[in-house]
Amino acid sequence: YTKSKYERKVSEGLDSIGVTNYCPTYTTVKYYSDRKKKVEKPLLPSYVLVQIHERDREKVFTIPGVVRYVFWLGKPAEVRPKEIEALKTSY
Repeated sequence: YTKSKYERKVSEGLDSIGVTNYCPTYTTVKYYSDRKKKVEKPLLPSYVLVQIHERDREKVFTIPGVVRYVFWLGKPAEVRPKEIEALKTSY
């Protein structure tokens, strides 16, 4: 879980320390009064998916913008590889 609008910065920070991560995005057109612009937005706002060993979990907190892990039934929530592939193929 990240601070609001920190998804890209956290993803780049995780890349820099060697942590495998995925932040799905989509492109949309934003209309302003004088122009329109293509903008890349996160598909899952405030979330970055990481693949990390249990012993290295504290490493991600060195990146500014990381708030906490998401837990399910007392353990860190897991996303199955087929669900990640579905995100990659649909967007």
